[in-house]
Amino acid sequence: MKRALRNFFIAAAGLALIAACGGGGSDSDGGLTGGAPPSEPATITTENAPLIAGTVAEVAMGQGIFSSIFTTDLPIGSIGADAAVSPVMKPVFSAAMKTASPSQLYATSAGRENCAVSGTVDIQVTISDPTGPSVNDEFIFDFTNCDDGSGVVVDGGMTITIITLEGDMASGNFLLGMQIDLSAFAVTEGGETTAANGTITIDIDTSMPPVTTISVSAIAFVTTSEGAEDVLTNFSIDITEDASTFPAAVTVETSFTISSPRIGGEVTVTTSLALQSMGEDYPFVGELRIEGAGGAVIIMVALDANTVRLIIDVDGDGADDDSMDMTWEELMAAAA
Repeated sequence: MKRALRNFFIAAAGLALIAACGGGGSDSDGGLTGGAPPSEPATITTENAPLIAGTVAEVAMGQGIFSSIFTTDLPIGSIGADAAVSPVMKPVFSAAMKTASPSQLYATSAGRENCAVSGTVDIQVTISDPTGPSVNDEFIFDFTNCDDGSGVVVDGGMTITIITLEGDMASGNFLLGMQIDLSAFAVTEGGETTAANGTITIDIDTSMPPVTTISVSAIAFVTTSEGAEDVLTNFSIDITEDASTFPAAVTVETSFTISSPRIGGEVTVTTSLALQSMGEDYPFVGELRIEGAGGAVIIMVALDANTVRLIIDVDGDGADDDSMDMTWEELMAAAA
């Protein structure tokens, strides 16, 4: 399964550990006054079903609304052989590494660092113990036109707070909970700027190797690009990766509501049968239920790692009105 989202979350965990080593959760709506803006349910038709289902599949596989912020993967050896981070995270890692010396860290440390090419990042670190990470440790990054040579320019604020920490960090078997707050966070790549606001809560559990579980939630997460606003609400996803096989066996369960002008409104998504895949492949089994206006529904069924079926009920009467089979690549291209 395409794992850009999963890799970003592991990279964020590595960032927190790098900065910390060398509070509870939040009900925040990401700075959205009164919560996410309202949206009308999207009308589902046979014609737009691939567009809607493809948009949903992007989110479920860590692309779409997140990929514009956490762009193409970039390997980072210090996180592990299978982990990667995006170019967006490169300046964050660079800044974190510069504050990683225990002798430089006190209860509160702050400073400004120059980005590799141009721009700056202001860093504030608040920690309990300079020799290791602790609950409520906080890492604040404020970017100003930060170009670290990775092809993107980053602006705005990112705050990472450790909210849960259990297990043995030295052995790599632990439970780490983090909250990532993005405030007026903007990424410019190839002349296109995407802005994001929201709070993401992440739990990474490596306590039972070779299985890793990543759970992510967000009450509201908003991105804006070229004047169009995409909104995720009541988002949750559980990713389980079993590395006892090669390639690793990946299982995903998710639920969320997505509102986007691309699909003409909002749809609500639930998992009927967990998506399962091997390594970077598309799912070979699993079902997602997508509901729009008037109870209209698309059932997205993984037939195998190459093919997906859309079963469409356009009037919400519970009867199938149409179905179509296509490749996963065709489905993802429909949302491009």
